[in-house]
Amino acid sequence: MIGDFNEIRKIKELLKNSSIGMSISDISRELDLHRSTAAKYLDMLQMRGDVDLRIMGTSKMYHLSCRIPASAIKSFFNGPYILFSARLIVKEWSPDIEEICTITEDINGKDISDPLLSSLTNENIFLTAKQAVLGSSGESDITIQNKAGTKILHIRIIPVVFDDGKVGCAFLIKDNTPLVTALREVETCQQELKSVSDELLEFMFTCTPEGILKRVNLPFCSRMDRTAKELLGFPYEPVISHEDLEKLSRLKEEISSVSPVKTISFKAIQPDGMVAYEEWTYRGLFTEDGTLTGYLAVGHDISRQHHLEEQLNTFHASFEALVKQRTKEMRQANQDLLKEIARREKLERELLIIEAAFDHASDSILLFEKSGMLWRANESSCRLLGYSKNEISQVSVFQINQEITPQLWEMMWENSEVESGISRVFSSHVRKDGAIIPVEISRTFIKAGPFTLFCSIAREIH
Repeated sequence: MIGDFNEIRKIKELLKNSSIGMSISDISRELDLHRSTAAKYLDMLQMRGDVDLRIMGTSKMYHLSCRIPASAIKSFFNGPYILFSARLIVKEWSPDIEEICTITEDINGKDISDPLLSSLTNENIFLTAKQAVLGSSGESDITIQNKAGTKILHIRIIPVVFDDGKVGCAFLIKDNTPLVTALREVETCQQELKSVSDELLEFMFTCTPEGILKRVNLPFCSRMDRTAKELLGFPYEPVISHEDLEKLSRLKEEISSVSPVKTISFKAIQPDGMVAYEEWTYRGLFTEDGTLTGYLAVGHDISRQHHLEEQLNTFHASFEALVKQRTKEMRQANQDLLKEIARREKLERELLIIEAAFDHASDSILLFEKSGMLWRANESSCRLLGYSKNEISQVSVFQINQEITPQLWEMMWENSEVESGISRVFSSHVRKDGAIIPVEISRTFIKAGPFTLFCSIAREIH
């Protein structure tokens, strides 16, 4: 049985690499098979719909195809269907086809051009059916009228092979009327919503729970100084202070199916660099089971109202001075930020250099906490002691240097308060495999503010 499978696979590979097809003699010669054996395999493949047969002169030429057994369609397709022979004569049809089209009589044996089939055929479908008989599938949509009204049918036309090995095609019919109607209604609703929202004076957008914009109106596009195409599909986060941004995040978290609407006001920086005060109302959008699918946000500019309040509170301060002060503060903040960024970048470079020097030092460097557990080890210590980076992080000073007892360790830490500097001793370290290594050790305590570490720099004595 495995031999049969391998030979069938080899026949399909041969046909795949042949552009014009191959005869039985060609295949038997290429695979060193008996001609009758090759013919048997080809009959099997033809019955399965994997190959097609063409007569070229006196030769039967086989080539790969992709056909569905007609019996499989009857067993697994649960919609209306019609099976046609190679000459496009109806061989079988499902009775439920009467539910979606005007065919009420027996159409077995009818040609595809018969008036009884006129509701399901047109020139495009006829050409697609002829191509399907030859091995190429296709699909088409048609609109028909019956007593129930207008129906929109989707017809998929696929190549098939019948139990006797003869080829044909099948019409797989699906009633898409509810889907198309629903899509049209959705499109109409979207157009109406767009028309209404564009006429609003308020800013409006809908977004996913992550803030990805799904719909925007014209006032919002004007406020962002962008087109809808430039905004949709991108995250939106207003340019506001860190404090207000945290308030907005908390507000979204508080929105639920029980309390779906929340309002917030904040100071925002517009795309043109000007500062505006805005008030936004966020409404959570939920499914029937209470799952959050996004937000509908409606906002408006309350700068005028806010400025009037400011003028009352700061009567002796002019608007121009206030703008200059804010601009100066922003510039100073930017300068401070740039300085801080430069300082942090310098520190990061220095830390990287120190870390590289630490890891590539030729001597073993071990840093221990007061508890005796290892805080950091360089690569040389891992090689010397036979541990990996992950393994050595779980090792204590007592495992590495068995001369150090908990009492001695405690005493060393107590003396570190009054003694300073580096001490050098000869000792030994214990490898992971238990081997004892004689080493020369430089010991010292490293203090960084309130944080203290014991540093051991060891060199193997050969």
